[in-house]
Amino acid sequence: MRHSLGRIVATAAVAAAVPHEVIVGLLDRHAGRDWGELDEEDRASNDSDHSHAEGRLFSSYDTPEHGTIWVITEDLRGQGDGPITTVLFPEDY
Repeated sequence: MRHSLGRIVATAAVAAAVPHEVIVGLLDRHAGRDWGELDEEDRASNDSDHSHAEGRLFSSYDTPEHGTIWVITEDLRGQGDGPITTVLFPEDY
């Protein structure tokens, strides 16, 4: 089961350093509920039924050429927006 990514954005650092096709591949994994290199507690949090209610899904991918890249989907519907997914390096957080 896939989840909605909503609006997709990337930090300037990711947009400048990571090829588009790599970003798309990571987004596809995230949408498909492949959380990458997370510990069991974080995986369980993402997989739980309340993850959407809490409004946040998190993935972490170790890439050979670009290091670790995070993908975070936050549900901003309570603020008048839908979900937004951000692609970023950990140091951009």
